[in-house]
Amino acid sequence: MTNRITFTIIAASLFLAACSQDDTMPRETLPGEKQAVLFSAGGTATTRTEVGTNDDRTLSIAWAEADEVGIYGRNDGRSSGDNYAYTATPYKSDATRCSFSASDSYELFTWTKTAAQSYYAYYPYAKITDRTPNPEAHPFSLPALQTQSEGNSPAHIARYGLMTAAPVDIPAGTVGEGAILFNFANVFSIVELRFKMTADCALASVPVKQVRLLSDAAALAIPAGTIDLTRAIDPEAELPVVIGEGGGSQSLALTFDTNLAVTKTDYASAYLVAAPGTHPAGTLRLEVTAIDNSIYGYTIPEQVVLRPNRHYTKSYELSLDEFVLSDEFEAEIPVLSCKVGEPLTVSMTGIADRVDFWSGEEGHDYAYAEKDRMQEPDMTMNFMMLLNSGTQRRPAKVMYSTDFDGTMTQEGILAATWTDVSDRFDMTTYIYGTDTKTTVGASTPPHNAGIVDCSEWFTGQGNSCYIAFFYHIDKFDANYTDPETGTAGNGRTYFYSYDMWVRAQYKSESSYTEIYRQKYVDGVSDPSYPTFVQGSTFSSSEDEKNPFRLFAYTGYPYVLRLGAAFRPTVDKDSYLVMPKLTRPEAKNVGKDSPFVIKGSDDEQPASYQYTFTAPGTYQVAVVGTVTTLAGEKQILLRKSVTVTE
Repeated sequence: MTNRITFTIIAASLFLAACSQDDTMPRETLPGEKQAVLFSAGGTATTRTEVGTNDDRTLSIAWAEADEVGIYGRNDGRSSGDNYAYTATPYKSDATRCSFSASDSYELFTWTKTAAQSYYAYYPYAKITDRTPNPEAHPFSLPALQTQSEGNSPAHIARYGLMTAAPVDIPAGTVGEGAILFNFANVFSIVELRFKMTADCALASVPVKQVRLLSDAAALAIPAGTIDLTRAIDPEAELPVVIGEGGGSQSLALTFDTNLAVTKTDYASAYLVAAPGTHPAGTLRLEVTAIDNSIYGYTIPEQVVLRPNRHYTKSYELSLDEFVLSDEFEAEIPVLSCKVGEPLTVSMTGIADRVDFWSGEEGHDYAYAEKDRMQEPDMTMNFMMLLNSGTQRRPAKVMYSTDFDGTMTQEGILAATWTDVSDRFDMTTYIYGTDTKTTVGASTPPHNAGIVDCSEWFTGQGNSCYIAFFYHIDKFDANYTDPETGTAGNGRTYFYSYDMWVRAQYKSESSYTEIYRQKYVDGVSDPSYPTFVQGSTFSSSEDEKNPFRLFAYTGYPYVLRLGAAFRPTVDKDSYLVMPKLTRPEAKNVGKDSPFVIKGSDDEQPASYQYTFTAPGTYQVAVVGTVTTLAGEKQILLRKSVTVTE
């Protein structure tokens, strides 16, 4: 490290002088004999709102419109007003000077000639609601985490600073002429740290995201405390401050709205507002954190004394080689198996700007993080059904075929290969008229057989298939006894299809496309209607209208019934075949997306849990993205995870 440190203490002469005569002091009047007390402040450069830097590195600050101070008053030791807000009006010719007027006309100090008066002021004004205002214990906060608005700008200092005025005591009998002049001083120290990279730095600019001071000896920040405004600030004496229960913070960190760019050519300044205190040699440490979380650390060998109302500067040339990477992100999956509905846990250490979880499921697969996915639609089927009369409890089967040529005859149907998928549906339900006293009627609610994924059925030419109900009734056997009810004989049972649909839906979309919906009109030929095919054993004399009928029931206008004679003399077979159905083509749905564990502005959790909804083997990935001095870097963990039922 090339260490070129200068430790300059500048007594900024922050006490204000009297008002000039080139601006007119506004005057407040009250009804009757009372005279309002007038307050002002003025003089040389101060530690107020709008901060600029002079050539000699002192801070120049001016009052701004609508700045508010808080004032406490005492008459003969008794309160004449506590924490009244007064608004500043800067002089047009010199904004380092101003007058004050009451912000609220009901909270206004009046001159009392017969009493000894005392006034205590501070900036910035803060309304007190959690305690009784008391000038001897006025609450304040100097946060341990501060933010600089932009590089080389001390504009944020007023956000964290606290100014108090020297107490003003006025003897009894004093005539109220002119304004009471407040002399303000900053309670805290302003520490300016100046950085430049060494000439051999390979980078034109090193972005810095945090500067931190750490002390082993004294507090650098006071998150909560009180100050005695009745005592003047003495730079050589201990502050009249009581630190709150949590104690002071021996760490003071400064972040930036925009990263501080540290170059090889010019110094970049970081400004911290610090609590006054003494830090013996070797007890104060500086840490500079770059955007890749690498840290430059330096322990200051000299004793450092920070006094109130002072501006300190310290200059560094930083070597890129001395930035040490810390808190490098690492992820682990301790257990590589889990069950459906039970969480998979990812543990994490270190820091990343962003952490993504890729489950390996479609739509969330790291393999498609940088390439487009052609997505096939999921196909699903559902139907509503009922059974009526007789004791043949499984009269219908759900079948599909990929090689049926569409010849709608029993011979054409049986020539094709059909796969029975009945067990994928819930087709077990009671038989009306046998298990119940009532039979199927217009208002009878149907049984939902469930929604089934039928994507694998569409493997025929052009991603097509046929779906059909195969209806079978055994010939009548008078010796059969129904095991459920004890009914004699195996009389025919009707199968009712109340409704049926087949839908296509892409995982990346919330809507679906209905490629089939049950509809039928007697005597109308329509290619979207199902086709009823009657087997060869049916006869008009025995079966009459029983083989196939259309009903319109409440909420279901196209109820289709398959049947036969109640006591057939031979086995009966019939078929209700849907039109040829085609699965929509795959579409380009773009790249997959991850589940975000941590965004750029989020706190990083120590662990993350994900729950799978289906069994399988998944290629899980965890990606931590960190910003390095050379650009973004991704830290990747990929594991194969087995999920069981």
